Amino acid sequence: MTGDAAGRRATLRRTRVVVAIVLAVLLLGAAGWVIGRGFLAKSELESLAASAGRLEDAVQERDIAAVEATVREIAAHAGTAAGLTSDPLWRATEVLPGIGANTAAVRIVSAHARDLADDALPVLELFRAHGDEADAGLDLAVLVDAQAPLATLASSFTAADAELSAIRVDELLAPVADGVGTLAAVVADGAEVADGISSAARIAPGMLGMDGTRHILLMMQNPAELRTGGGLSGSFALLTAEDGRLRLTEQVDSSTFRHRPEAIVPIPASTTELYGDAVGRYVQNASMTADFELTVDLATAWWRTHSDIPVDAVVSIDPRVLASLLAVTGPVEMPGGAALSADNLVKVMLVDPYLTLSGAEQTRIQRAATQAVFDRVLGGGFDLFAWATALADPIEEGRVALWSAHADEQDVLADSAVAGPLARHRAAGDDAYAVYFNDMTQGKMDSFLDVAITAGAARCRTDGRRDVAVTVTLTSLAPTEARTFPVLMTGASQAGIAPGDIATLVTVAAPAGADVGGVWDGDRTVLSTNVEDNGFPSTAAKITVAPGQTKNLQFRFTSAGDGDPVILHTPLLRDATVDAEEPACR
Repeated sequence: MTGDAAGRRATLRRTRVVVAIVLAVLLLGAAGWVIGRGFLAKSELESLAASAGRLEDAVQERDIAAVEATVREIAAHAGTAAGLTSDPLWRATEVLPGIGANTAAVRIVSAHARDLADDALPVLELFRAHGDEADAGLDLAVLVDAQAPLATLASSFTAADAELSAIRVDELLAPVADGVGTLAAVVADGAEVADGISSAARIAPGMLGMDGTRHILLMMQNPAELRTGGGLSGSFALLTAEDGRLRLTEQVDSSTFRHRPEAIVPIPASTTELYGDAVGRYVQNASMTADFELTVDLATAWWRTHSDIPVDAVVSIDPRVLASLLAVTGPVEMPGGAALSADNLVKVMLVDPYLTLSGAEQTRIQRAATQAVFDRVLGGGFDLFAWATALADPIEEGRVALWSAHADEQDVLADSAVAGPLARHRAAGDDAYAVYFNDMTQGKMDSFLDVAITAGAARCRTDGRRDVAVTVTLTSLAPTEARTFPVLMTGASQAGIAPGDIATLVTVAAPAGADVGGVWDGDRTVLSTNVEDNGFPSTAAKITVAPGQTKNLQFRFTSAGDGDPVILHTPLLRDATVDAEEPACR
């Protein structure tokens, strides 16, 4: 070996060493840069989490000034965190095994938290500028101004929901997984509410008479006697809207509409197979179908037998919606001086009358209560922020449904959060299961019904499909003396249903393409009706519980879906408990 060759090799080795040292320094510097920015981002996100806690309190108190100030804090913290986690070095770590999923999740959370806060501020500013309108009507120009920022906010929620729900939390470190899971749940709920409010703002000016008088048919669902869409259609009211002002012009109850020997409008064969021919023969069953457009067809057909006034829109609500509105307005005085409040409305309207009053007296008290609530709600000022926050939970729970006879408005409503049970099921994704309840006692015992639902999936098959189980547990909270309650509460005596029992037809509608695997009571199958209704494989079975008793049924399916089952259900008087539970293989 010559001296020159040895020198070149020594030089090469030195060069490699120098390059290695430089690369190590650069990598350590990059790592230090990423780690340093990670700690800064962590600090910002911790501050954001503390602000989010204060935000929840401010929303509950309907303090819009505090809400706006807190959202500005969140925007600042999230904006800083997003800036710290969006540079090329940070993005480069997202391909690294182990750490990459976590750094990507932190970036996604930071960016969406920033976007949501930034997009919420214009809406809050508008709400604050038009706080409590003194006039007994709504300035429709404000709603028009709100349409664009509300649509932007709804789009941000939709984008955040899509990206956050796609994160595999099982691949994340526990603190990151907890943060992602918490934000994803909040965003999923918020996306539905934001969509509903945005849709309402787009069509509200026309529905409220901006371009001429509108007539709105209000359906009051009575969940003391459950139906798929919420409850028996026991009361109707006609609202007249003119230039943002609403007035209650007429009330009628179900006794106005006599049952018919044939359905008042055609009913799909699958719906009849599930629920019998009573769907179209009794006005009380208008919401027995999950298809709100069919409910509207039924309700408006029944209405035409009573009135020649054409209906421009149909709105369905239940007493929990009225209670939410009373939480904003405060109590109202009933004839005789009794106070009706958010806390006692359900008891006053749905429990006490059936225990102590005759049918005619019930009608009088419920009409008086409805009139008193609407006089207060429609006669006072409109605080847009207060109304939006008051209606957020009812919209999310499916207690509000809207339909318009005007095609441009219905196009907006058709796929929104206020389009009824069927539309909500379609929008909930390929792993959504809808659980519907229909009373079979013909009484009002569902005011004593408690519901728990568990759902989960297991790999039990060799063909790649999963077994999905939805377990529905019903408990009667009725006292033992329910056996002697008036027949208006317990319902007429029927075979197999003793006075005081709660008999319920439970229907579970599975995602399209799922196969029904039977309904189980422990180790034995029970009689069920299986049919594809509105495109969803559906199975229905009956549960009867005596006072103080608990029973459950497990509805089994096989599905090609790979996500966790998502549960929707009929709105109830008492909030249902919904939990995840992996089923055993059968």
